[in-house]
Order: sequence, then C-alpha cells, then structure tokens
Amino acid sequence: MAMQDLTGGPVRGHLLRMSGFMLVTMIVQTLYGIVDLLWVGRLGAEAVAAVALGSNLMMVVMSAGQVLSVGAAALVAQAMGRKDQPAVRALFNQALLLALLLGGLLGLLFFFGRRLYAETLAGDRHTAELVVEFLNGFVPSLALQIPSMVLGATLRGVGNVRISTLTQIGTVLLNIVLAPILIFGWGTGVELGVGGAGFATLVSVAIGFAVMLTHVLRSGQFFGRDSAAWKPQTALWKRMVGIGLPSGLEFGLMGLYLISVMALLRPFGPQPQAAFGIGMRILQMGMMPSMAVSFATAAIVGQNFGARQHDRVVEALWLALKWSLGGCLVFVVAFHLVPDALFRPFTDDAAVVAYGADFLRWISWNLLATGVVFACSGMFSGLGNTRPSLISSAIRITVILLPASLLSRHSDFAPGWIWRLSVVATILQAALNLLFLKARLRGFSRDASVV
Repeated sequence: MAMQDLTGGPVRGHLLRMSGFMLVTMIVQTLYGIVDLLWVGRLGAEAVAAVALGSNLMMVVMSAGQVLSVGAAALVAQAMGRKDQPAVRALFNQALLLALLLGGLLGLLFFFGRRLYAETLAGDRHTAELVVEFLNGFVPSLALQIPSMVLGATLRGVGNVRISTLTQIGTVLLNIVLAPILIFGWGTGVELGVGGAGFATLVSVAIGFAVMLTHVLRSGQFFGRDSAAWKPQTALWKRMVGIGLPSGLEFGLMGLYLISVMALLRPFGPQPQAAFGIGMRILQMGMMPSMAVSFATAAIVGQNFGARQHDRVVEALWLALKWSLGGCLVFVVAFHLVPDALFRPFTDDAAVVAYGADFLRWISWNLLATGVVFACSGMFSGLGNTRPSLISSAIRITVILLPASLLSRHSDFAPGWIWRLSVVATILQAALNLLFLKARLRGFSRDASVV
C-alpha cells in the first residue's frame, strides 16, 4: 500500500492506471444498486419504487461525504506534491475522525425521520411502508458510507487506489450473496422482503469498511499512532470543509433534484417513479468512465499543483476531456437505440419499461455534456477550488426544476417534459464549466496560488 508520486513520469500513464482502478470501483458501486434492483424487481413495481425513494438519501450522504472527501483528497495530494509527510499523516487522522462524527449524526437523523420521509414522497401508503422497511437496514449503512468515502479519498490523494478498489469488489460480492438470502429467505426460510435489501447492504458495507480500515492501520504509513494525533484540530477541519463545501453542496443539490423529480412524478403513480429509479442506475453506468477519469484527474492535478508543475496540470485536463468524451460515446448510442433491452432485466412491468425507455432516449443526449462536466470537476477539485462546479450545477438544476414545477400544473404535463429540460440544462452546465476553467487556467502563468 505504498504512496504514489504523481509529479514524475508520463501523465498519460498515471491517468490510465488510476482511472482503470477507479472505473472498477465505479462499476462495483453501481453493481450495489443493480443487484438490489434485480432482486427487488421480483417483488413488484411498488418495491422498486420504495428502494429508489430510499436510495435517494444516499445523495444526501454523498453530499456530506464530498465535503470531507474532496477537501481531504485535495490537501493530501498537495501535501504529497510538497513532500510534506507530517501534513499527510495529520490529514488522514483528522479526516477520518470528522467523517466518523458526521456519519453518526446523519445516521441518527435519517433513522428517526425515515417514516416522515417515506409518507411525504411515496405514491401510496403501501409503497411508504415498503420504504420504511428498506430504510431500517439501509440507514445504518449510510452512516458508514461517509468514513468509507473519506478513507478512500485520502488514499487517492497519495496515489493509492488499490486497497479501496479491492475492498469494494469484496463488498459487492458479499452483497450479491446476502441479498437473495435476506430478501427471499434462501437457505434460512426467513423472508425479509424489501427490508432484506437494506440489511444486505448494511452487513456488506460494515465488513468492507472494517477490512479497509484494518489494512490501512496495519500499514503504519498513513495514520499517526499517538493519542494526540486523534485530538480534533479545528484548523485542519476548516481547511478541508472550506475546499470541499462547494462540492458537497453540489451533491446536496443533486439529492434535492432527485427528490424533487420523484415528487413531480408522484401524481403518475409508482411506475414512473420506479422507471426513474432504475433509469438513474443505468445512467450511472454511462457516467462511470467520466467519473473514473474525474477522480483520477483530481489526484494528479492536486499533486502537480502542489509541486507547481503547471504544464502537467494542463496536460491532465486535455487527456481528461478526450477520455471522458470517448467513454461516454458508446453509452450515448446504446441508450438511444436499445433502451427497452436495458430495462427488461430489472422489471417485467410494461409501463415501467415504457416510461424508462423514454427517459433513456432523452437522457442519452446528456452524456457528452456530462463528460465535459466531470473532466472540469476533476480539475477544480485538484486545484482546491470547487466553487465553479457548484455554481454551474445550481444553474442546471434551477433550469430543470423551476420550469418543470410550473409546467406540472398544466393538464398535459408528462414525465418527458422533465427529460427535455434536462438536456438543455446539462449542455448549459458544460459550457459554463469550460468558461470558468478557461479563466482559471489563464491565470496559471501569473498566479500559482489556489483561488
């Protein structure tokens, strides 16, 4: 589990290696949701809608986790670039400490508010009860996601993506085994139904985090061992949060977007909600190459920015743009030409498939713009300035939700209207990110400081 110096050697090689590991991680993370949907789909559209609604809370957790992950990864990468090992150790300790505290607080909040959340957003009472069943096990797993995210992000900052990737693979394999056992009672005779999906996630995430933490602690490279190293250092907390807060707010906006779309779909019943939930999981597959490149770019840019090697920073940008767009192109074609085939493994409900196919056909046009957005996001994260990503994301979501909310009062309003607005808004977001990044890169030769 050695640290990796990304300030020397070919940028292309570093990006390819780290993106490859991150892509495997993205695939594994997406498989979490896909496995649940494959099994839960056998329980009916209401169960699928319940899992989709419950899983939306993950976006809130992701937003909180991003605040710490992005900030910690950027500071760790820049400290690595400066060859400042004491700073790296301090950041590892403080990031994990803060992550454990934040995860515990959010877990308590979600657990005691799960019924109110379910009854507010579910299309009917039966679906609401299924949401509560799912959240009984899923919410505790969310509390562990934040420290898991932060630990993986800090390891990325030092150029090590192997341990988190291997842990994710083991975790998803365990989830694949546990899901049918707990949902249908295979081998035990105890059927937990949709609640079993939540508990399968809890057990697998808990074991995965314990294994990753144990390996990292045993290595002795990353954490300070004395008790003083675990005392809160508010100055470091403020620096991490200051860098990561815009990125966290951006994820929070995405969570708001998902919940708002579910609310807009509520009058149409559980079928469109189920289609949107499945569709978002399929869309994640299309975004995985860009997301992998983005995470790898952030680490490479962070270390080279810390080492003041600005030519390598610019090289990383162009490689990220080309690879992100290339990775998205295949999914653009697949989503547009065979959307029905992509949905059928998850449900045999004809209405869900029809709604889902319409969603994928429209959203397929988003992917190229999304590739640009992710490439720019990786640059902003590595530079330690994620405000531009937040601004463009806020504009995108406003352009979708504000008109959609107004149009929802029209008698002819249909889910497809939301997807059309999404295409326009995502193209606008990509254009804004490029403009913001161009302005930042223009100042490289004059100003080496983080904005």
